[in-house]
Amino acid sequence: MFTIKSDYGLSEVSYDRIIEWARSILFEESRLKENFYAAKSMMKPLSLEYQKINMCLNFYMLYHLENAELTKCRTCGHSRYKPRTDRGKTLVAHKKLKYFPSTPKLQRLFMSPKTTEHMT
Repeated sequence: MFTIKSDYGLSEVSYDRIIEWARSILFEESRLKENFYAAKSMMKPLSLEYQKINMCLNFYMLYHLENAELTKCRTCGHSRYKPRTDRGKTLVAHKKLKYFPSTPKLQRLFMSPKTTEHMT
């Protein structure tokens, strides 16, 4: 369900409505969590860490490593951040990329002795 939510840009409210419908047609004993918050809290212990990397609105560059301090795109000159409103003092990037490093995934995979038997 998380994949469907992210692939189609569903909001948390729409996710909750789909889950509500699915729970209504499943058995009472089903292990489907009741809403997005409960499902997300179940996934947190899996430690799927990621890094948020800002990117150009036109997909020309990533503001990462040597470009981390830039505020405008080198190619198109577009601003990195959305215009500020009077209410907010924090800078909000136009687009963000979520990078999931592979090292923690491999470490989790090799923690289990059963898994390591099949890998060798």
